[in-house]
Amino acid sequence: MTQKTYQLSSPMTTRNWLIVAVVELIGLVVLALGLVLQRPYLFIPGIVIIVGASVLLSFTIMVRARVATTVKLTDDDITITSGGKSASASWSRISDATISGQTIYLNRNDQQPALKIDSPKGEGDPMLQELSIELAGRLDRSRGYRDL
Repeated sequence: MTQKTYQLSSPMTTRNWLIVAVVELIGLVVLALGLVLQRPYLFIPGIVIIVGASVLLSFTIMVRARVATTVKLTDDDITITSGGKSASASWSRISDATISGQTIYLNRNDQQPALKIDSPKGEGDPMLQELSIELAGRLDRSRGYRDL
């Protein structure tokens, strides 16, 4: 077997980009009106709107990265990284796996808390479904189960 990595993250939708673009455009129009009409008091609101839209975009990108989950599978273990934290366990230490909605729980047999894999896209995420099939196969192989 080889190492395999799954990246579960929410997409940057067209709606996200459209909202930021419209707000940036409004800021630019206000700034341009201030320049054309020679009204310096319009410069500040225009700049504030432009900066606000940029902050909104940055915040959206940071939140998206924060809720992303990376699952790395090797022959010996699984490592899950989400929200800046990592947890891992060897396949032999996982007693069973359950799925509930958009979350896969890997229960451990050594009194440790269950490993949790969340999909930001929800339970219909094809990557989550592919991952659950791969997890079942890896757990079966770690227990010595073979296809007949």
